[in-house]
Amino acid sequence: MCVQRAIYRVQRGDYEVVAIPVLQDNFVYVVRRGANAVTIDAGAFTPLAAYLRAHALCLRAAFLTHGHADHAAGFAQLQQWVRPDVDQLPGPIERIELPGHTDNDVGFYFPAAGVVFTGDCLIHGACGRVLGGSVEALYQSLLRIKALPSETLVLGGHDYLLENLRFGIEQEPDNEAIRARLDLYHREPASALFVSLAEEIASNPFLRAPDLAAFAALRQAKDQF
Repeated sequence: MCVQRAIYRVQRGDYEVVAIPVLQDNFVYVVRRGANAVTIDAGAFTPLAAYLRAHALCLRAAFLTHGHADHAAGFAQLQQWVRPDVDQLPGPIERIELPGHTDNDVGFYFPAAGVVFTGDCLIHGACGRVLGGSVEALYQSLLRIKALPSETLVLGGHDYLLENLRFGIEQEPDNEAIRARLDLYHREPASALFVSLAEEIASNPFLRAPDLAAFAALRQAKDQF
């Protein structure tokens, strides 16, 4: 559950990335450049609409990482706000196939902003459960994310970080990166949640699994944690 119920903002060059906490522990994301914006995973409509209205943003596209209701419930209502214009997208935007959590998850990588939205494939500090996909596919999807530039900012679908880091410490009690991130979470939740891919790899055991068998064992242990 989110420790701090607030809007998180991260400036990445000309781009601003906004994380709006909704529901129990989800994030709705907005990427804006000037007055143009896109959204990722509209799990709730009202707080997102309020943000777009308050900042007079023109919504150029609305994306979903997968179809679970906590990520998509506000999507239908949001369509009335979309004013498509490819030339005004805060892009370029690359769609990455990330099956595993479900069999059709995707992510969205903004190379100019240096951010990737991973939905429930890579969730801060861990990875998503297998709910319709497969462990094999999830492992391969995480390898795709790991291939991105190390400075890429990782933005997952939930704030499960406290539980995920506690699991990480149980698996790797000598990992100082996990302990440091846990300490930071208690002081500055946003700074601990939204880290670079290099920092995510250092504090996320799932991203360092040497092979599929080790990864599958981790995922099974997390399911029972």
